[in-house]
Amino acid sequence: MSNSQIEIQPRQTHEAGFTLVELLVAAAIFIIISAAAFSLMAQHQPIFNQQQNLAEVNIALRNAVAQMELDVANAGANYYSSVNIPNYPVGVVIKNNVVASSGDCRTGTPKVYGANCFDQMSIITADIRTTPMNPSINPVTPGGDSTCQPITPTTNATNTRTSTVTYLIPPMGSTTAQINALAARFNNGDQILFVKNDGSQYTTVALTANGAAYPNATSPTYIKLTHGATTTYVSGATTYYGYNTSATNDPYGMTTNANSMIGEGYCSTDYVLRIVPITYKVDLTTPSNPTLLRQVAGQTQTIAQQTLATQIIGLKIGASLFNNVNDTDTTTYSFDASSYNNGTSVPYNYTLVRSVMISLIGRTNPNPDPTYVFRNSFDNGAYVIQGVSAVINPRNMSMND
Repeated sequence: MSNSQIEIQPRQTHEAGFTLVELLVAAAIFIIISAAAFSLMAQHQPIFNQQQNLAEVNIALRNAVAQMELDVANAGANYYSSVNIPNYPVGVVIKNNVVASSGDCRTGTPKVYGANCFDQMSIITADIRTTPMNPSINPVTPGGDSTCQPITPTTNATNTRTSTVTYLIPPMGSTTAQINALAARFNNGDQILFVKNDGSQYTTVALTANGAAYPNATSPTYIKLTHGATTTYVSGATTYYGYNTSATNDPYGMTTNANSMIGEGYCSTDYVLRIVPITYKVDLTTPSNPTLLRQVAGQTQTIAQQTLATQIIGLKIGASLFNNVNDTDTTTYSFDASSYNNGTSVPYNYTLVRSVMISLIGRTNPNPDPTYVFRNSFDNGAYVIQGVSAVINPRNMSMND
């Protein structure tokens, strides 16, 4: 056989792929597994979101109470900076909104919470940068200050009902520059506190003008403060002086309810202080989302506002009182300032507050999805409830007990 007759046959190979049937079966299996996975994810996504929202509420509540603990612990501070007087009038002012036992502060579905669900608290401290000073009785007549008699009411005392002007006596040896600097500490809108040197009486007013050196900036002898006037309140045979009917003159509620501690006559042996309160309150601008606010009075009385937590549905604040009879504290906490009792009836006497109990309740954002079937046992709402409480003992509130 010649070479021309030899044929080389190509090698045959078989390369088989997926058939259409195999592809369809694989796709069907993939779709089934994917559907199952997405179904499980869809079922667990609400649970995951709920847990995340619950953790967010929990953190917000705990942070809010931690801030309250820090502030309340310092209540009553700086009243007599550099002055050795072991007493002060008030550290914490509590405004309780009491709900009747048969009442409810909530309405609608989903629940909308009203003002009665929330109390308000102001922590009262003095501005450490502003020196406590004595009020002058008669800044025109030399020696007029020494004529003061601590009688209420009296013409021989700075009377917060009959006068809207108070003159402060600068610290002995103050220079012209120092007096002008002290006057500049007082600004229109500031809250000032009058207090007896033994802590037996107090009142508070708001300034209606900036402080000014008196008689003028080049030859100052006093500091002139212009402020609102207090009034009187008659209850039976008792007349209370130094009372404020207007929240404008006392936005922190220290004297808007009459009690035995408030008065109007203050002498040159007494004190006037600039106070810088911190207030905790719930804002209901959006009723479906009550918001906890922390408001701080600054150097110019400009209120710095901080949002601590949203979706707050309860804030209640109670007080344990100092019992003058046996030198102990009451064993129960009163959540109604009008019924304070330490062995005798002492309504609105905030000078007796020795311990504060705070109860704060929040919720996750309401779920509007009609398929969301969870309802909490607190108010049957479509959200989860979290609560936190704390008992706080102010460090500065047992100085004379």
